Amino acid sequence: MTVKKAIEMIENLRRCEEEAIKIFSENGEIEAKVRSISLGKIRYLENILREIQPKCKHPKKMRDKTADGQWYCMNCNLDLSNPFFNLS
Repeated sequence: MTVKKAIEMIENLRRCEEEAIKIFSENGEIEAKVRSISLGKIRYLENILREIQPKCKHPKKMRDKTADGQWYCMNCNLDLSNPFFNLS
């Protein structure tokens, strides 16, 4: 599994948990417990994302494009064309 795929999977899980929180926030006590569990899962997924993502700041001099036009960092080899990353 590539880091890019892992990040996408974690982001999808996080979105699902956020959707569950929205649904359960409309109901009572049992749902509050489920909502609490979902919030814990989201925090856990965010921690995993922080561990997977490199600490590299992707300096402009270390950016390059592949033959098919995708930006990547030559320093950490991360795909920068993912909208999750900011190319500022």
